[in-house]
Amino acid sequence: MNGYHTASILLAALLGVFIESAVTLPRDLLGAQVNPLPALMVYAALQSNVLTITLLAICGAFWQSALSADPLGIALLPLFMVGIFIEFNRRQFARRERFVRFALGAAASASVPLLTLFLLLTLGHKPLLNGFTLWQWLVMAVGGGLLALLIFPALDGLREILTDKPRRDGYVIDPGQDDFK
Repeated sequence: MNGYHTASILLAALLGVFIESAVTLPRDLLGAQVNPLPALMVYAALQSNVLTITLLAICGAFWQSALSADPLGIALLPLFMVGIFIEFNRRQFARRERFVRFALGAAASASVPLLTLFLLLTLGHKPLLNGFTLWQWLVMAVGGGLLALLIFPALDGLREILTDKPRRDGYVIDPGQDDFK
């Protein structure tokens, strides 16, 4: 795993958090804003290492807190817990299947707000909860699953571009074959 892949995940998190706070169209239409960090955490947990998961949880939580009314870093522990759970169980998931990507993205996008709510209530905060909260939670879960479907091909393509491949005369050398592609 090279540093370019980790940097591209962190850059995607920064752009995602900025777009989440700047673009209000989903919030205006659906009444809820989709959080890109759980879907990115699913990607990082399946395609990267623990260091990338940790950096994404720390940086993503602080970036999101800086642009919202949340307490500073409140999503750090929920994001990290989701990433570590998926990373430890990575062999159980068929990474290439779209349904698995959607299900993991939706589950992560549903569990991060619940764990954050639990932390807020534990710390003595009084978040606004009403009947509309369930609708917002469902929109965030389904939106996170759909976002995971978009994130995987985008970041996989970027990883292919940034991956160091040995080249000779403009052709990629495949170590498993004797001839050039």
